[in-house]
Amino acid sequence: MIATILIGFTVILMLLHLYYFFTNQQHKESYIHTSLFTKLFIIMTVVTFGFALIYYLLAFNNDTLRLNDETGRRAGENFWDYLYFSGVTMLSIGYGDLVPMGYARFFAVVQAALLLPSAYFVKAFDEMGRHEKEGQGNRSDKKGEEN
Repeated sequence: MIATILIGFTVILMLLHLYYFFTNQQHKESYIHTSLFTKLFIIMTVVTFGFALIYYLLAFNNDTLRLNDETGRRAGENFWDYLYFSGVTMLSIGYGDLVPMGYARFFAVVQAALLLPSAYFVKAFDEMGRHEKEGQGNRSDKKGEEN
């Protein structure tokens, strides 16, 4: 009972902290925009569900996931197991409790090693380039131009 209350209290504090972070007006020159954050969150969520669906569909033909223990039993009893594996892979956490098999290995590598870091850096560099083109580079650049 007390653990449930403390968990709820912690979640509320985290949500309040996130709200304060995004509504605090002291960081006007920051490159963090709520619309960009929302878009990235939605894209990551859709991609995570998409890869979970791929793993789930692959399981119709072959074993896709196995438990990483001495039994090596087949995992993936339901869609939630594949969603869990996809989320762990997408965030590059890699607990190691589930191991991809067959074609799922290829998709796990694409998801973890290529998709997330590539998308992040392409978006970050695109935003930096856009700000510099609009004359919103860092302040040291502007001071040098004024002299």
